[in-house]
Order: sequence, then structure tokens, then C-alpha cells
Amino acid sequence: MSEASLTSRLLTQVMQRMRLAAVGRCFYSTFLLFCGLFGAVLLTARLSGLIVLPAASSTWLAFATVPAVAGLLSWLFHRRPTLPDAARLVDRSTGAKDLYLTVSLLDSSAGAYQALVVKSAEARAVGVKANGILPFTWRRQFWPAVWVPGLVALGILFLPQLDPFGQVAAAKLIERRNDRLTEQKKTTELRLEEVQRQIEEHEESNEADLAIEELKLTFNKMKAAKKAENLKMLSSEQKDIGKLWRQISSEKLKDLMKSAPPSDQQFGASQDEKLNKWAKELQEGDAGGLQSELQNLKEQLQQLAATKDPLKRSELMQNLKERLQNLEKLAHEKLNNEPLATALERAMQQMELSEDKEMQQEAMEAAMKSLELSERELEQTEQAVKDMKELEDALRTIQQAKKLNEQEKLDGGQSENFKTLADYEAFYAQMLADAGEEPAEGEGEAGGQGFGDGQEMAEDDSVETGFKSEQSKSALVAGKMLLSMQTKGEAEKGEVVRDYKQLLQSVKQGAMEAMNTEQIPPGYHESIKSYFDSLEKNKEQPAK
Repeated sequence: MSEASLTSRLLTQVMQRMRLAAVGRCFYSTFLLFCGLFGAVLLTARLSGLIVLPAASSTWLAFATVPAVAGLLSWLFHRRPTLPDAARLVDRSTGAKDLYLTVSLLDSSAGAYQALVVKSAEARAVGVKANGILPFTWRRQFWPAVWVPGLVALGILFLPQLDPFGQVAAAKLIERRNDRLTEQKKTTELRLEEVQRQIEEHEESNEADLAIEELKLTFNKMKAAKKAENLKMLSSEQKDIGKLWRQISSEKLKDLMKSAPPSDQQFGASQDEKLNKWAKELQEGDAGGLQSELQNLKEQLQQLAATKDPLKRSELMQNLKERLQNLEKLAHEKLNNEPLATALERAMQQMELSEDKEMQQEAMEAAMKSLELSERELEQTEQAVKDMKELEDALRTIQQAKKLNEQEKLDGGQSENFKTLADYEAFYAQMLADAGEEPAEGEGEAGGQGFGDGQEMAEDDSVETGFKSEQSKSALVAGKMLLSMQTKGEAEKGEVVRDYKQLLQSVKQGAMEAMNTEQIPPGYHESIKSYFDSLEKNKEQPAK
């Protein structure tokens, strides 16, 4: 039978419509089955809580997959009609008495009658339409495919969630923990990338090193006979380096150097004595002890992950928790390093989440990442302290250079072959010692001229000036006036000395507070303290 014949086209079209009808019937039954199963699961989950469903949006998404899955299965597993099946349907519809069935089987039969059969089939096929043979119409039995999924949708909307066995609450707790762990991991990764980038940028271009190199070039430009020009250049360098010192202190160290010296009473145990020691070492620019402790914590965390014995695991967990708590307290209270304290606290929280078997592997990996971030935070702090120490050395060397400049002994030609700042400092100290002058350590404040050399200035009372002696009526304020006191008549013996000491102590206390407020480098605190100590000693000496 020719494929171009009218009979062939009719049978092919009818067979295709029969296949679509078969898919529809399969979809109908499969869809209703899946809707029933989904409704049963929904009912069980909402009323008993034994099955925990996802959030409402996810439930709707799951329900939307029901028709898609039913349609796919129907297309794959429906009964496929054959050409003889289509021919039988055409015969029944047209009353052809197996004419088209015979035509569909001609290829597998022999005989001289074939041409007559085809001719008869062609004649009857005129005006016959495939949609007339198998029409697609809506029937009453199809309505369950509408109201059954409708009932399921109403159940999703209005069926209350009960939790008689606490399964739903436990599942929500796990979900919140997962969400928190995911958020913490993202925060740790972002901060780790930022800190790593800052460390790399510091290695490529260190502002403290550049400032010291510029200072060494300035030292080499000094000319003994040009005091004014030398002083101008030294003061400019002193101002810039002092500004950089304050910037590092405020932006990177968060006032670490202004923390009170660690004392054994702060923590009170032998383990805590190590923490105090590490804090003091870090203030000196050495984070080796803390870095070793963090590395040891990472090794123990790996050991915890590999431990299966519940008792041993509990002991390791408790030990790690205590050590992390101590480090977090140290970072927060003694080091004033909030990023480090936050990273350590996050590591402790993630380690505790590892107790949940479903989250154990992911939580352990997150805790290791947080400890790695802690190491990078500590490395950055250590480098900042080293930079501050170098800048303090530079400021002291500038003070030495200023003293030599006053004596017209500052000659850059003598130091042009020096390599390090320590070479300049040692050379200037030797020159000052040869001149019979011992420079006070850290003399002068960052960017300023200091408190002077302590010598009395010569005065000439014979010179007439426009000075008019007047007494201020303002109240006595610490830090403003030191020796102005109101007296009535002759003071009793010792009264003046007692009042003087009280005022001196008040002014000294104000100066100590000002040092912290103005962020003066610690290397300069000693000269300020010695100034007030000298006043106290001078007053205590018996009057001649």
C-alpha cells in the first residue's frame, strides 16, 4: 500500500490519535494515583509530624512536579497502538467489514485480489476524517482529574501543622543550624579573602618600610652647617612617621598597645599564665606562641573528627572548647582584637555543631576554616606591631639626629654607607655619648618637639618689658596651672609642701590620661614620666 494513498494517510492519522488517547488514559490514572499519594503524605505530615515537609513554597513546588512526572511516565509506558488497531477502528466506524484491516495486512499476504481491495478502500476513504473516527471530547469521568488535585491544594493551604512527637521542631532546629552554618562559612570565606589580600598587599608595599627608607635618605642629606634646613627636614619626617604610627594604632591594632600589662590575677591558673605571656609577647611583636597554639588546635580538631568513641570524643570536645574560650577571651579583653575574637568564637560554635551527625563533616570543615582565618588575623596583627616598633625606633633616631643637629655634628656623608636604621641609631648614640650627652629614651612626642632638655634658661630682670602682673581669677584646674595657689597669711609648716604634692599628683594623672588619648607611642611615655618624677624628687630635697 502506497504511503501517499488516501487510505494510508487515514490509517496513519487514526493511529496517531489512538496513541494520544492512550497517553491521556495513562496520564489520567497515573496523575490521580500520584495526587492520592501526595495527599496521603501531606495528611500524615500535617497531622502527625512524623514526616517533615519542607517550607510552603517548596511544598507547592513539589506538588507542581506531580503532573510533570505523571506525563513523563505516561509517555514512556503507554500502550502503543499498531496499524491494524487503527484499521479495526476505521472498519467499526465506517461499517467496512474488515476492509481496512485487510488493507493494513496486504504487505504480509499474497493474491491477485490486492488491487481490488485497495481500490475499494480508496473509494470508501473519500470524505472520511480521522477526528470523526476518534473524536476528543470531555467526559464526566474526567472530572476527578480536576477536583482531586484541588483537594490537595486546599490541604496545602489550610491543613494545620501539628507536632505531637516533636519531629517538626527538631527538623526546624536542624534547618536553622544548617542555615547558620552556611552563613558563617560564607562570612569566613569573605573575611579570609580580604585578610589574605591585605597581607599580600603589605608584602608588596609596606608603608612603614617605605617611610623608613625615606628617612634614611633624609639622614644622608644632612649638612652639618645647615642647621635650619636639617631641622625642617627632620621635623617633616617626624610628623609623617608619627602620623603613620597613629594610623596603624587606630586602624589595625585597635589600641592593643594601650592595654594594661597582663597580670596573673586576670585569669588565675597556670594555663592562663601562658595566655598572659602570649599577650605580652604579641605586644612586643612576637605571635609565635599564639600561632603554635592555633596550629595545635587544628591538629586536635582533626583528631576529634576521626574519633568514634563517644567518651573520648566528649573529652576532646570539652578540652578544645575550654582552650578556644580562653583564646577568645584573651583576644577580646587583652588584645582588643575583635576580628580575631570573632573568628575564634565562630570556630567554637562550628565545633559544637559537629555533634550533629548530619552536619559533622561540614561543621568540622567550617571550624578548620575559621581557625585558619584566626591564624591570618594574628599574622596581620603581628606584622602591624612590628611596623609600630620600627616606627618608634625611627622616631627615637630622629630625636638623636636633632640633638646632633643642634651641635652642628649631623653630617650625612658619615652615614651614607649605612644599610639599616639600627646602624644610624647606634652611630648617633655613640656620637652623643662622645659629646658627653646621654639621650633620654623616647624623648619627645610623636610629631612634636618634646619637653626640652630640662636646663634652666637665663633671665635678665633689668630688661624693661610691657609685662603687667595680674592674677587669674579662674579656678585651679589640673593640667592648666601647677604652682598657683590661694593662701591667707603665713601658711603652717608643711602645708605648702602638702598642697604642692597633691597638685603635682593631679597634674601627673592628667598627663598620663592625655598620653593615651593622644595615642603617643609607648616609647615616649618614659620621658614624660621621668619629667614628673624629677619634679617630685626636687621638691623632696631639703631646702638650703
